[in-house]
Amino acid sequence: MKLGNPGIFTLLGFGFSVAVLGIQQLLPYPELLGAAIYAVMVGAIAEFIGGMWCFARNETYIGSVVATFGAWLLGYFLLVTQGIPLRVFHPLSSALFCFVLIPPVIMLTMPAIKLRITALKWAFIFLTGLLLFLGLANLPIAGAVVFQKVGGVFALLSAVILWKMAWKAIQDMTHEMMQGN
Repeated sequence: MKLGNPGIFTLLGFGFSVAVLGIQQLLPYPELLGAAIYAVMVGAIAEFIGGMWCFARNETYIGSVVATFGAWLLGYFLLVTQGIPLRVFHPLSSALFCFVLIPPVIMLTMPAIKLRITALKWAFIFLTGLLLFLGLANLPIAGAVVFQKVGGVFALLSAVILWKMAWKAIQDMTHEMMQGN
């Protein structure tokens, strides 16, 4: 039984979430916060489901990548939504949540480098920048607004790379369909 390829679904969902987050970080409109929060949830769902789908296909590396991000996005969504009424949310907890994902992202980057998966390597680099600057933007330090904007740029760059990877997967799928496979 052929399980299909979860790559398109996963990449488009994650790209969508970081693109909306990037725009929200760059533009100073509080009305955009709701879109960013729910885009994070969309990305969490797409990534986590995509990760489980990859594991079912015995694609451990990609499954680990997307399931890790999916679980993190779900946790971040819960922190910024449920954390407020539970009185456990604080900007420092948001910063910590971002900073502590950086080492796993670096570890997940190493196979992409060794396997020469250039687009994935750049996605990891931009996602690491996003996590670093999103975390710094939550600290009570001078320049936090600048860090927020830089994080927004890294988010948009990540989205472009993720969507580029999705576009390649769409092209490959279309070619495969045209070949009758």
